[in-house]
Amino acid sequence: MHQASRPSLLLSLQGQTGIFSRAQHNATGLRIRTLATSFGGSGLLNIRPTSQRSLLLSAQPRGQQTRGGRWEQHTKADYGSKRGNNYRNSGNNRRPFFDTLTPEATVYMIIAINGVVFLMWQSANGKMRSFQDTKMLRWMTANFTTMWMNLREGRIWTLITPAFSHVDTMHLLVNMFVLHSFGTDIAKTLGPKRFIAFYLGAAFCGNLISAVIRGIVLPYNTGDLRTMVQPSLGASTSVVGVTTLFACLYPHARLLLFFVVPVPAWLATVGFIGWDMTNLVRSGRTKTDGAGHLGGAAAGLAYYWFRLRPLIRRMR
Repeated sequence: MHQASRPSLLLSLQGQTGIFSRAQHNATGLRIRTLATSFGGSGLLNIRPTSQRSLLLSAQPRGQQTRGGRWEQHTKADYGSKRGNNYRNSGNNRRPFFDTLTPEATVYMIIAINGVVFLMWQSANGKMRSFQDTKMLRWMTANFTTMWMNLREGRIWTLITPAFSHVDTMHLLVNMFVLHSFGTDIAKTLGPKRFIAFYLGAAFCGNLISAVIRGIVLPYNTGDLRTMVQPSLGASTSVVGVTTLFACLYPHARLLLFFVVPVPAWLATVGFIGWDMTNLVRSGRTKTDGAGHLGGAAAGLAYYWFRLRPLIRRMR
């Protein structure tokens, strides 16, 4: 397990590795943007441009290939709101805060919150190293990590707060890089309010599954009680939810595994899920919280299947 500055605090980091890239099309033509992360130090993904036609088709949600205009109008209409755009254009001059956010600003706001909590962890570790003062470190562990003991003691908010919590610098950078890379486009599709709700929902789902599996299922099946008191943290629950939703909307985006093997986005996602299942079995011997990743992936898949897929099918 990952150790945060001192052996006394074990942190199960929800880290994920890989290189992703996406194809985007604007008025000037096809723009290829390559985005890189690390996938467990073993997997690398990248897009290889094949043809403009295939990339454009693969870079559009299902149903958008032939009815792109209708999809765009539908998403701009704030699809899940009973108030819709009429509320924004009403006589009320004081617009709600979330109505003032752009998709880019929404993602940057989440990144900024993660940065603030990261600095809080650094302060807590600094106090422990310099003054042997563990009060702040214990408070951070109790309020910004996921584990079964926190839930038993009534700290339900720890199903959300770990999605903004990182101790390791590289863990923070990788998660925020992937979030910025894919989250901006997903926020444009869902809208800022629904993207925030999805981010928090994926965190809730992933952290709940993580706490239950590591706090109840694994100890019962293996007799190993260590996972009950191993804190887990990181935005990976939400980030995996975002990348899974991206793969559902862009299933045929061409990716390069190890920079050589071309794979579609859906196959890469299946591979990541398999990797996380392996980490779940090896949870006592790895710092990756596979249960949290699987929970985030389940949230992304459920949101697509029950929310977006019916809308796309109606546009066909």
